[in-house]
Amino acid sequence: MANYIDLGQIAASAAVDKKAGRISLIDVKGMTDMCDAMLICSSDNERQSSAIADAIEERCRKVAGVKPYAVEGKQVGNWVLMDYGSVVVHIFLSAARDYYALDSLWPKAKQITVDGAE
Repeated sequence: MANYIDLGQIAASAAVDKKAGRISLIDVKGMTDMCDAMLICSSDNERQSSAIADAIEERCRKVAGVKPYAVEGKQVGNWVLMDYGSVVVHIFLSAARDYYALDSLWPKAKQITVDGAE
């Protein structure tokens, strides 16, 4: 099984392929008990949110052999949450992302470079 950085990169590459915006992969290991890394990205509409979630799920299954423990919000699409244990993925519509501002909750967290991200 892939470590949390690798799994985050795998998920991020799928998000890049589906044209997700504002992709941020942050290392929160030791800063929170819920996960070791968070992938946060934006979509333009609910349909794109669902497509990004599907692509992440497929890529993580094929490349890393893992499935999410849970997926929430996919039917609505304004905030999709995917729990992979060590990695939590958040896919937001831009307005929801700005409102919840998860990126700002861990200001000292290390940003992990994502190839192809804006």
